[in-house]
Amino acid sequence: MKFNWKIALISFSPYIPLIVIYLLIHLYVTNDVVALLFTLGVFSAGYIFVHYKYAKTFFSNHPELDLQNFEFNTVANVVLALWIIVMVGLIILRLYPQSPEGYLLAFDLFYSVINGFKSYRRAAK
Repeated sequence: MKFNWKIALISFSPYIPLIVIYLLIHLYVTNDVVALLFTLGVFSAGYIFVHYKYAKTFFSNHPELDLQNFEFNTVANVVLALWIIVMVGLIILRLYPQSPEGYLLAFDLFYSVINGFKSYRRAAK
C-alpha cells in the first residue's frame, strides 16, 4: 500500500487551471451553467493543445508517469468505495458543496487520491 505522490500530482495538475479559468470567467458571467460550459470549452481547447504539443512526447519518454499505465488495485478500490459512501452521506445530510468550485475541488481531490493508490503495470508495446 504505497501512495505514489507523483501520479497524484500529475492527475491533480489539470484541475488547477480549470478552477482558475472558471473563477476568471465567473467574474464576467453570472450564470453558473453558462460559466461552466464556457470554462469547459476554453479548458478543452487548451488541454488538447498541451496534450498534443507536450504531453504525448513526455509520456512516451516516461511511461512510468502515464496515467494510462496504472490499474486499480485493492487499496484504490477501497478508497473509491469509501469516497462514494462519504459523498452519499454528505448529500443525504445536505452538507455537500454549494458551489461549482467546491464540486471541482472535491472531484479533483478524489481523483488524485485514487490515482495515487493505483498500481503500475507495464506499458503495452
